[in-house]
Amino acid sequence: MIFHAFTLIVFVCYAILITAISIGWLRLKVFKGKPNLKNIKVSILVAVRNESENIRALIKSLSSQNYPTNLLEVILIDDHSTDGTADLINNQIQDLTNFKLLSVRDAQLYGKKAAITQGIGASAGELILITDADCVADISWVSTMVSFYEIYSPHLILGPVCMINDGSFFGKFQSLEFSSLISSAAGSCNAGFPLMANGANMAFTREAFDTCKGFIGNLKYPSGDDMFLLMNIKQQFGARSIRFLRSQAAIVNTPATLGFKEFIQQRLRWVSKSSGYTDPLLIASSLIVFLANVLIVVLAFLAFLLPGYILPFVIVYSFKFIFDFPLMFSFNRFQKSGKLLVLFPFSEFLNAVYTLFIGIAGNVWKYEWKGRKNR
Repeated sequence: MIFHAFTLIVFVCYAILITAISIGWLRLKVFKGKPNLKNIKVSILVAVRNESENIRALIKSLSSQNYPTNLLEVILIDDHSTDGTADLINNQIQDLTNFKLLSVRDAQLYGKKAAITQGIGASAGELILITDADCVADISWVSTMVSFYEIYSPHLILGPVCMINDGSFFGKFQSLEFSSLISSAAGSCNAGFPLMANGANMAFTREAFDTCKGFIGNLKYPSGDDMFLLMNIKQQFGARSIRFLRSQAAIVNTPATLGFKEFIQQRLRWVSKSSGYTDPLLIASSLIVFLANVLIVVLAFLAFLLPGYILPFVIVYSFKFIFDFPLMFSFNRFQKSGKLLVLFPFSEFLNAVYTLFIGIAGNVWKYEWKGRKNR
């Protein structure tokens, strides 16, 4: 009886949370503004480490932006690469006058937070754009972000990120699961309680970064530059100073991981920062989602052992599916990946299983990322 009551409470809370996020997304209008070009200086910062396979595509993407070159600088910060990435970058940018390469100087400092902090210190932009070294952006990415900034003046802009897959089931599962994260970031932000950010596509003002004193207090966490900045800006300037930009032109594409081991290591890295969360609403929301997925797995296990639990499992699974699907349907239509939804009934359960494992392991186990072992 206690178990059933607990399950009911968790899923009522889950339904309220997902409904609020879904309404936030559905009410978010597509942005169609055009830049007025008010001489806004923009700095794009990219932390790179062992990205020799991806760096050419990134540089080509950023050098093709339709934003005035005299107002745009691109700073690549090498984070102790060991595969010749720095030399490759130097060869690629030698004719690009608004590009420059920095290196994390202090051997004791490493990671994206250290690289971005150093890059900001060497930059001149009023608006700072962040992406990852394995990403590719649309030609109008910068101009769209600047136009949005000109019109709404947010301190933090969250942009859409689409995970490109290789056509395999594993790749499609990653893309679908990733779209649930980005859609949740978009919906919660527009609903007035931003819960997520993704460092592959975001922009913030220099004023906001300076006021929040950068990543001070969070440097002990190897990952989480995006989430900690989100929480700090929300605390300093309020939730309404953060906005999500819904536009095809603002989408940044990132590749799915190719191997299962790499996928697990990536997700462990993402979860590892959660122990540093201080936002009560973020903690509560994360706990609700985690418990909902845990209960799906528990009920599936009980249904396998005891036939009497088959119906409760079907009811709970269907309940979660019904509340999750509208958001996933709308968001995947927006990013033109609607075909992925065929896998949604299967991914719902797979996602629950992996969430249970990763949610626990991410706060306990060590993980390795780009040749570094972290705890």
